Amino acid sequence: MLTSMAAFAVLITLLAAGLWVYARSTANQTYDLLLRGAAIAILERITVTAEGIDIDLPPSALEILTLDQEDRVFYRVVDQNGVTLTGMRDLPTDGFFSRPLPSQEPIFFNSLYSGDMVRFIVNGRTLLSADRPQWIGVQIGHTRSARDAMEMNLILQGLVPLAALSIAGIAMARAGIGLAMRPLAGIERDIRTRRPNDLQPLGAAPPREIESLIVAINGFMRRLDLSRTQAETFIADIAHQMRTSLATLYGHLEAAADENAANAKAVLRARDQARRTVHLTNQLLSHAMVIHRADNHMFQTVDLSELVRRLLEEIVRDKRVSAIDFAVELPQAPAVATVEGDPIAIREALRNLVDNAVRHGPPENQITLRVSETRLEGKAAYEIGVEDAGPGIADVEKPRVVGRFYSKGESGGSGLGLAIVAAVAESHRGRFELRDRSPSGLSATITLPQTSPLAGGALS
Repeated sequence: MLTSMAAFAVLITLLAAGLWVYARSTANQTYDLLLRGAAIAILERITVTAEGIDIDLPPSALEILTLDQEDRVFYRVVDQNGVTLTGMRDLPTDGFFSRPLPSQEPIFFNSLYSGDMVRFIVNGRTLLSADRPQWIGVQIGHTRSARDAMEMNLILQGLVPLAALSIAGIAMARAGIGLAMRPLAGIERDIRTRRPNDLQPLGAAPPREIESLIVAINGFMRRLDLSRTQAETFIADIAHQMRTSLATLYGHLEAAADENAANAKAVLRARDQARRTVHLTNQLLSHAMVIHRADNHMFQTVDLSELVRRLLEEIVRDKRVSAIDFAVELPQAPAVATVEGDPIAIREALRNLVDNAVRHGPPENQITLRVSETRLEGKAAYEIGVEDAGPGIADVEKPRVVGRFYSKGESGGSGLGLAIVAAVAESHRGRFELRDRSPSGLSATITLPQTSPLAGGALS
């Protein structure tokens, strides 16, 4: 659009320059004809008599040049030697006496005289006398007021329609471009408002000029959707096979540890390594799942209280936590703690916080799951916290433990648990914090906004 308007502006500038040249040329030609007519009228009234040259200056010859009250007229009659016979003697000559004297075709020139720029004409004729032929010349000067006024009038008369044409042209060009781009604007809105996992072909009926572009985009989206589907299927198949194989291996190792006491220590080490491998595999798959769901924004209304209750019911069935005292603090009825988010991702994050508290806490640990109302950047939010009675985390370690594959201590896990929690908080435009408790223990909290982060625009 800007390029088109710049080209149009250059064209208008060239037309205006051409109009100025035309107006100046027309004004000069018009008044030059008047000057020439006045010179010829004076020359025709000059005769040779026995007493000498008789000059009968016709008043009408110069009156037509003084119709504009601001203009002035200067004249003189000279002989071939430049001697002034009548009129103003100090008129500029422009050197016309140094070249052949004009007879049929006049000489025109501009010169500064009496404080004004004056247009001069020099014309002459040869008079026949008894002795010899004599050349007589007439020089007339005319100031440029009327000439310049005519030039300006012609320019204005041309510029007004040219300006109107320019405005109309720009308006029509803008309207035409806007009309041509309207289908693209609709396509842009369609793509911008889609969820990342929506790869359906564009349904717009494009104009012929961009039809091939829409066909190419739809073809690319179909290939991308097929590739994504194949990748998801492949990952799901691998995850199932890996989990099944590792679970089988772990079962065999447990059976071997019970049956073969001589190799019990080696088998127990192998079983422990297999358990760690199973845990790491599950964490890797969970991390991939969380990232995938974050990219696809699978948000819905999530009841945090119900989510915490179901998770706790699942956790207490594990015999490893039989000595741990669990507590739950939820908003009192009729308050309902709901957020707009991904329930599977939030549950996975909360499960990792609980697993982390179980792994690093003492045998007789006390773990509290808490849901409370709070504010996040001035907006309504809910805080989901997991508090334990473990050793806590040193302040210098807190920024590092949320990184991937960082673990500490003999009870360290895969190093992905807190990284998963941080990823879930980020995908929900929330916040993840680790705070020490007094006198001991750790409080890990996820703060989630009550409204969907998509309400403020798509995630980057």
